[in-house]
Amino acid sequence: MNHSLTIELSDKLYTALRKKAQITCQTETELVIQGLQQILGEKDRFADLEATLEQKLKKYLEKYVENLVADRVSKIDPPSLELPSLAESQSPKSQLTERVMPVPTIRALQVGDRVLILEHDSPYYMAKLLVIKTSLIRATVQTDLGEKTFLKRDLRFVEATVS
Repeated sequence: MNHSLTIELSDKLYTALRKKAQITCQTETELVIQGLQQILGEKDRFADLEATLEQKLKKYLEKYVENLVADRVSKIDPPSLELPSLAESQSPKSQLTERVMPVPTIRALQVGDRVLILEHDSPYYMAKLLVIKTSLIRATVQTDLGEKTFLKRDLRFVEATVS
């Protein structure tokens, strides 16, 4: 089924369209249809590109975190089985090794996590909401008014999904 569509073009745009039609031996209609198909198809290409970038970023982050953890673990001396003497326990070096903090875990935001959303032009956060969809830079949450998508930088992680 074909539909008819009338569009208004500026003189400059129409002249360029006719010139392109003469060069390519196509009609103006064919060129306009090709342009629309290309524009409408870009949405799928961007979704594919975003998915590919997300996979590459996950691989990079996993490798980076593994290297970071390995580096920190290699810097921590294994605990000694002997009890230090009173003089050694008061030395700054022994106090420094006692204060070694555990390496925090880093993970991507996941569906089911609860987050706070930063209010626009404000340092305050809105209500705690449930994440229902995530992508490379955005996350969708369920609000009272329906689904809303936010940049991940505007979210503050609160609690993980209970598994």
